[in-house]
Amino acid sequence: MALPWFVGLWLAASALGTGLMWSHASAAGPAATPPSHLPELLAPVRGPGAWSLLVFLHPQCPCSRATLTELGKLTAHAGGRLATRVFVWAPSEAPPDFVRSELWTRAQALPGVEVVADVDGKAARELGARTSGQVVLFSPEGEERFSGGITPARGHEGDSAGSLAIRALVGSQVPGSPAAPVFGCALETPPRPSGETP
Repeated sequence: MALPWFVGLWLAASALGTGLMWSHASAAGPAATPPSHLPELLAPVRGPGAWSLLVFLHPQCPCSRATLTELGKLTAHAGGRLATRVFVWAPSEAPPDFVRSELWTRAQALPGVEVVADVDGKAARELGARTSGQVVLFSPEGEERFSGGITPARGHEGDSAGSLAIRALVGSQVPGSPAAPVFGCALETPPRPSGETP
C-alpha cells in the first residue's frame, strides 16, 4: 500500500524539480540597450568589409560555456567576415584568478577572437550590457544590427534565434529578428568565496 504512494510522491517531486530547472534555464536576463553606432574605442581589429561582434561575459558564469561553444561555431562559419572582441567583466578588487578563469582561457583559444578585461564593467555599461552572454553585432559601416544572446537557454548549446540571425546578417542573407533573449548570469555579480558561481 505504501509503495504506490511513494511512487506517486516521487513522480510529483521529479516533475516539480524538472519544471523548476527548466524555468531557471529559460529565464532570460535583462537585454542590452546598445548605441546605434559602434564606439570606435571598443571596436575589434577588423579587415575591410568585416562585421564587428562584441561579446560580454562574467568570468565565473557557468551558463556562458554554451555561449563560447556557439561563438566558436559562428566565427568558424563566418571566417574573415566577422571580427570578434570578448569583454570579460573584471572588478578592480577581484583577484586575478577570478577574471582569468576557465571562460577566459576558452575564449582565448577561439581563432581570431580578441579577449580583453573589462575593468569595472566600463565597456559593458557603454553598450548597455547587463547579462553574461550578451552579444552586439555591428555592420561593416558600424551600424548596430543585432543585440541579444546566441544560446537557446541557460547553459544549452545548439541553434538559437540569435545565432541564426547573426549567420544570416554576416552571410548577406535575409536577416531574422534584430534581437534575441540573453541567457546568463548578471554581469556585475561580485566575487564569491570558495569558488562559488554567481
